[in-house]
Amino acid sequence: MRKKHNPSVKFKVALEALQGKSTTEISQKYGVAPSLIHRWKDQLKKHGSDIFGEMKTDKEASFEREKSKLYEQIGKLATELEFLKKVVGD
Repeated sequence: MRKKHNPSVKFKVALEALQGKSTTEISQKYGVAPSLIHRWKDQLKKHGSDIFGEMKTDKEASFEREKSKLYEQIGKLATELEFLKKVVGD
């Protein structure tokens, strides 16, 4: 049966491998096969810069969600105001 490793463990292992620690040492420490260590290290080298791009995208998406909520609230308040003006004005 295959063992699932969570992303934080993969990152720690790959980072230690990039820092120059021996594969054998890392393998014993985390109980991971040396071939996985090399694969994760290569993935971190190739896709590490994507992490910083995703943070920006997450912030932008969060901003857009908040902006939509605020516009929705403004619309509701404007509708209520018009209704109250009609009720009080009559």
